[in-house]
Amino acid sequence: MSPSQAPRLFADQDTSPRQGGTQRQPLVNKEASSLLDLMYDGFYLLFLLKGKHAPMDAEVFRDRIKQFLTAFERGAARLQAPAEDIYACKYAFCATVDEAVLMSGFKARESWQRLPLQLQFFGEQLAGEQFFEKLEDLRRQGAPRVQALEVFHMCLLLGFQGKYLLEGSEKLGYLSARLGDEIARMKGHGAGFAPHWSAPDRIQNQLKNEVPLWVMGSVFGLMALLGFLGLRWQLTEQTKRALGEHHHIVQLAPQVANITITLP
Repeated sequence: MSPSQAPRLFADQDTSPRQGGTQRQPLVNKEASSLLDLMYDGFYLLFLLKGKHAPMDAEVFRDRIKQFLTAFERGAARLQAPAEDIYACKYAFCATVDEAVLMSGFKARESWQRLPLQLQFFGEQLAGEQFFEKLEDLRRQGAPRVQALEVFHMCLLLGFQGKYLLEGSEKLGYLSARLGDEIARMKGHGAGFAPHWSAPDRIQNQLKNEVPLWVMGSVFGLMALLGFLGLRWQLTEQTKRALGEHHHIVQLAPQVANITITLP
């Protein structure tokens, strides 16, 4: 999508869906080269939801999302994307929208609780777990699934938490970072083919392979002892010099000679 074409998944002029009038389908990027490109409008929608832009009518909003997913499927078919990738991307997107709405204070939240997108389109309400199970399956398959992985990664970047809402954000942040690195490597933008190609440190490996650990420990222990003794000697000498400067101030009285005579 060109920069001049604003996403219209909410509505044409504002960020809430129209309740009357002709509804226009969201634009589809005909120049898209990946599933991530085709999800542009959907990700913009998620950005608006995270920014507290509330849909005024749940059913109109739901219909706009359905139109978007239909357009996404058509675009993905033009790209000859695998059916499993299309399904996975739709699932990840719907799970992220559901969480954004259900975690909000929108008026549409009550209606969404009764019928979330995951239940409407996939017949289940386990996206908090299933999202990450599907993600792990895609990661195991590697590069052939990189387009779907990009969509999952973007959903994480836009705030999807799922089961990690209770388990902690640190784990989720680590997972998201790892996923980003994996995608970069799959697309050839990460580390080189052999990041550890350089020759190993000869001295380090020779010490590791030929010198027993107890010998190295003894050497370090001896060095520590010598260092301690040297420091102690230095402190003793400094103390003697400091006291010697005041020796003339305090002196003991001279000893008196005593003669002892023993009579027979």
